[in-house]
Amino acid sequence: MTLKEKIVSRLLRQRDMLYPMGAALGLIVLWQLAVYVLSIPEYLLPGPIVVIAEIFKEWNLLFQNALVTLYEMGVGFLLAVIVAIPISVAVVWWRPVERTLMPLMVFLQTIPKVAIAPLFIIWFGFGHFPKILISFLLAYFPVVIETITGLRDIEEEVMDLAKSMSASSLQTFVKIRIPNSLPYMFSGLKLGALLSLVGAVIGEFLGSMEGLGYLVIYANDRLDTTLLFADLVLLLLLGKVLFSFVEWLERYAISWHVVMREKERVMFST
Repeated sequence: MTLKEKIVSRLLRQRDMLYPMGAALGLIVLWQLAVYVLSIPEYLLPGPIVVIAEIFKEWNLLFQNALVTLYEMGVGFLLAVIVAIPISVAVVWWRPVERTLMPLMVFLQTIPKVAIAPLFIIWFGFGHFPKILISFLLAYFPVVIETITGLRDIEEEVMDLAKSMSASSLQTFVKIRIPNSLPYMFSGLKLGALLSLVGAVIGEFLGSMEGLGYLVIYANDRLDTTLLFADLVLLLLLGKVLFSFVEWLERYAISWHVVMREKERVMFST
């Protein structure tokens, strides 16, 4: 990446950050104004100032439970990546695997995870494993689908060129299909990271004594709306951090794709 490209990339990132930050700040201001002007009591809708104060007040409680949820979703997401990518490669490489596994994966994905989560609690208890399993089941499917799409979405001219150069099936797969699938794969990883967090929270809803999902139930049972909002804000921030982490990995793993995308953005915005 040249110096000019680095400068353009940094300016684009800073400019793009202003839009979501401005929108978030505007929503917070509107939220606080609505609470103040309409005189909404705290037990119905606490203002952002009160919620921020609650986060600092209950920081130890929130932080300890956030670590539990982060561990569960992190392990679930890692398992999803470890399982999904080899399955995607096998499905594209060998058609009998596709005919065997794809209907099974689609069938498992159509089953509502909220419906089967109580079974995991019955079978595996109230520990971390049921939450990790639900997190895995929610996260693996988008990674599989996006990676398979990337491995297959090759222009026919490129494949014809590879054949004309006497490239073997393995060479074509490694040098053409896999690089082409990386942008798709990272799109699936971004969605999978968010869904793994959702899965961990669902598992904590149904049977747990710790975690941010448990804390939602705890605050709700005690009608502690302020703690409930503080917990939701922490979940929101955790999801944003996870998504940004995968974006950071994408930037360094496939920088060639990110640079081209930013060049196209500059081209169409000028």
